[in-house]
Amino acid sequence: MKVYLIRHAESVANALHIWTGQTDADLSDRGMAEQRELCGRFAYPGAELYVSSPLVRCTHSMRLIYGREPDILLPEFMECSLGILEGKKYTNLNDDKNYVEWLNTPDKPIPDGESFNSFSERAAFGFCKVIRLMCERGVSSAAIMLHGNVMRAILHAHADSSIPHSSWKIPNGGVYELETDGESVISWSHSPKYLFE
Repeated sequence: MKVYLIRHAESVANALHIWTGQTDADLSDRGMAEQRELCGRFAYPGAELYVSSPLVRCTHSMRLIYGREPDILLPEFMECSLGILEGKKYTNLNDDKNYVEWLNTPDKPIPDGESFNSFSERAAFGFCKVIRLMCERGVSSAAIMLHGNVMRAILHAHADSSIPHSSWKIPNGGVYELETDGESVISWSHSPKYLFE
């Protein structure tokens, strides 16, 4: 079975370099234009099952890429609740002491948000839930529209735990392909290649 993890197009908050978390920010005009341009250059892989985070930046991206609504919305795939960071500006993922502490003390929730470990477990559980649904429905492929941190959590948990969470490179519109036997991921690759060069 193949599972395609896709990051949503640039959101308004991404464009403004604002911590978004579970704030329901829509796509930016530039994000929509860039995603349409990517769709013109790259045929995103089709699937039998389409799943998404319920947040609008993901459902809107699915409509742009696939011209359809998701079959399933999974709350487990919502972005991490970043508490007091949401709505604040950033210049780099690692330049805020609250974010660094969140990564370095994974059982401690960020103020008014959730802990790194609880978030990661939620995202990994969501991935397992999709695999179970695929087995139950007898489908061999799924496309999942996700947030950057959710993709990192899934890739770290299921693809390669030797790669630190913050080291996974996931541009807006980027895709990872995971192959699974229904029990575990047996191979992974990122595609399209030009998004990761």
